[in-house]
Amino acid sequence: MSSATGGGEDSGGQRPRQPGDVSGDTAISWPSSDDDEYDDDQFEDVVVAGAESDDAMPELGTVELTVGGGDDSRRKRRAVVTRRARAVRRSHHVAELISQLAAAQYMNHVCGTAEARARSLSLVPVYVVERVAAHLAPGGRGVRRDWAAADLHYFLGAFQALRVRQRRARAASLPLAPEFMRFVERRVATRPWHQAMLLACMLRALAFDARLCVGLRPPPLKLTVRESEEIERRYRDVSASDVSVSDVSVLDTSGLDTSVSDASASEPAGSPRKRATDVWGDASPRYWCEVYDQTRERWAPINAHTGAIERATQLGGAFAYIIALDGAGGVSDVTRRYARDYVNATFPQRLESVSERDSARAAGWWAQWLEPWQAAGDAREAAELARRAERSLMPRRIGDFARNPYYVLDRNLAHNEVVRPREPVGTVRGEPVFLRAHVHVLRSRMAWRRRGRVVGGDALPAKRVRARAATTRARQAAAAAEQAGHAPETELFGEWQTHAYCAPPVAGGRVPRNEYGRVDLFTRDMLPQGAAHVRDPDARRVCDALGIDCAPAVVAFEFRRGASTPVIDGVVVPSESLAVLEDALRAARQAAAAQKRADAETRALKHWRRLLVALRVRADVDASFAARSARPAGIAFARARAASSSP
Repeated sequence: MSSATGGGEDSGGQRPRQPGDVSGDTAISWPSSDDDEYDDDQFEDVVVAGAESDDAMPELGTVELTVGGGDDSRRKRRAVVTRRARAVRRSHHVAELISQLAAAQYMNHVCGTAEARARSLSLVPVYVVERVAAHLAPGGRGVRRDWAAADLHYFLGAFQALRVRQRRARAASLPLAPEFMRFVERRVATRPWHQAMLLACMLRALAFDARLCVGLRPPPLKLTVRESEEIERRYRDVSASDVSVSDVSVLDTSGLDTSVSDASASEPAGSPRKRATDVWGDASPRYWCEVYDQTRERWAPINAHTGAIERATQLGGAFAYIIALDGAGGVSDVTRRYARDYVNATFPQRLESVSERDSARAAGWWAQWLEPWQAAGDAREAAELARRAERSLMPRRIGDFARNPYYVLDRNLAHNEVVRPREPVGTVRGEPVFLRAHVHVLRSRMAWRRRGRVVGGDALPAKRVRARAATTRARQAAAAAEQAGHAPETELFGEWQTHAYCAPPVAGGRVPRNEYGRVDLFTRDMLPQGAAHVRDPDARRVCDALGIDCAPAVVAFEFRRGASTPVIDGVVVPSESLAVLEDALRAARQAAAAQKRADAETRALKHWRRLLVALRVRADVDASFAARSARPAGIAFARARAASSSP
């Protein structure tokens, strides 16, 4: 930092800005008029050669000085989408997604009840039931393979002949199960999911392998600047009120415009879904069914409103999440099968596409959420859907590569990423395209050390980047390096240049330490051989009392007040001293508990003694006042106390 700024940095950072500082690179300090250093007596009048008198000076006219920039120099800050707004929208997205999934699971549960199947089967013509029953496999495990497709088309013809009226309900008057039973009885659909539930119940009652499909459409993750400003305004309103705002997820975003584009806008004019007489329009979510075709070994989507088998992209091409629920309660994510362009169009709308650092675990969140309900046969289907996604066309626009899960350009790589091996799979406008699976993350030596790996001694850095100063000491070193004429750099290495860290073993009853007298224990594999990790907070004190060698265990680092502070979690001791230490810690805990109990008893006795003394004093005072007055005992004391408390 230049000396014109009025000083450098101290150990705590830059000098705090004072009210008299002038904005800019140079701070000017004007002397005061009463300063002794600038008294007029210390100067004498001298004649400077070439100087003219005031009368000889030419008339220059009026001179105007403009201090500071005008209106043109004051640039308005560009409105952007804030990180808080993205976090709020992400929480809203997750909440809506979980709510719609829970509702779909309850609908599927209602379809699996015996009453729902029995009532739905009563609407199927008798000749259809007799035909399907004649072709059942032994043991009633579904329709035989050679008759499944024919019987399915036979049933769909009867389902299309079933007359179901559609009418929007004014308000929710009944729970889901009684409402569905009323629909089966009257055949008047008042909800968009009634016909899909009826079709699923009929197919399952006829021993078909059918699943209820739901297209989920939570609020989009992408925010506009206007929505971001609205979220920030509500956050400020909540912060100004008495409501606690420890988490941004408490904000109410129900009034925001989170509607998505019309699902049918991108469909062809002759689409069967548009031809269907459906009063629900593009309601979100949307419901349909799919039946497993044993002949072709694939799932056939069925429009619940028309009863026709349609293409998958015609039913679910506009949804970010599409789930299928089987009769046993299993849930499968089948978005890849129904999406028109999963990689370029659907994937950016899903939570897996979020790339912010605070949402690094978002990629696996949805899969982990569905894991408890996944069916046993989902492995083969998941492999098929993965192959379908991999066969997606390569993006044609350069902007689509930024969040593409399979392809990447050099311009999309972060400063700590590298492609290895560099084998292009294509080109876009002259730029080579690489597989994202070949992208590796580079880290510094210390970063690999904190992950339990060590860079080889003869390894050359895969990349050098400009060092980023995160602490006060690092900023001072960077400033000194810049003044010396060279920019500080950080050497980055790949995982192929590292090997697992092997700590020195315990020798002679002493634990090996680093240069700071601690043990690096960022992973469990970094524990020295012959040592044990004790996480008790009193372990070090007990070890010092028993004479057992121990070293603090550093498990992480945290940044606080411009410095990197190690996080200590217990101590590392030799394994042969572990039993003695555990016994001593157990005795210390028992002694601490006994001492705590004794202190509590002492405090209780002290309080009781104080109370008894106060009662005795009060009794003596009441007796003294009662002897002087004819009133009952205690009245005189109460009057005297009231008189003393009054102003």
